[in-house]
Amino acid sequence: MRRRCASYGLVTTWAVVTGLLTGCQSAPAGSAPAPGGTAPPSAAPAGPRATAEEAVLASYRGMWREFVSAAESADWRAPGLGEYAAGDALIILRHGLWRADRKGRIIRGEPVLSPQVTALRPVAAPARAKIVDCVDDTAFTVRTRSGRPVTRGAPAGRHRATAGLALHDGAWYVRSLVLREAGTC
Repeated sequence: MRRRCASYGLVTTWAVVTGLLTGCQSAPAGSAPAPGGTAPPSAAPAGPRATAEEAVLASYRGMWREFVSAAESADWRAPGLGEYAAGDALIILRHGLWRADRKGRIIRGEPVLSPQVTALRPVAAPARAKIVDCVDDTAFTVRTRSGRPVTRGAPAGRHRATAGLALHDGAWYVRSLVLREAGTC
């Protein structure tokens, strides 16, 4: 039987005690516009799939960035979380932050992300996407609000993560998020 609590493990066990996911990686090389706001002349125009992949990855990284920011103060009401996450993913993130707040815990540090888009559907006009990632949380530190280190409840390491995203009103949102235990990637 598959455990439904695997996604809750992300925030309640791993994120609250282990590290409330605090980071975002920069955009992939070549994805930033050149000075003046245009693509470099040597860059070929991106097709719909490449454009969708870039937008999906930007949303996923944005979710992590907002979570990192909120985790520094365990602000489960942080409005930025809803800019990139919705549905179950948003509930999971907010619940983890709420639990951290209740326990007087905050998280410092940056996870190392390596997300890859593994599915875009339908092919012609993508509206759903899947990301597989290996989140390294070894740089996370859990602390009390006064700054004292707190022993982690689970080992740090590399966690396999999967995220489901959906396109809504022209923006991609992370709708599902599952983070496995350390050592799964």
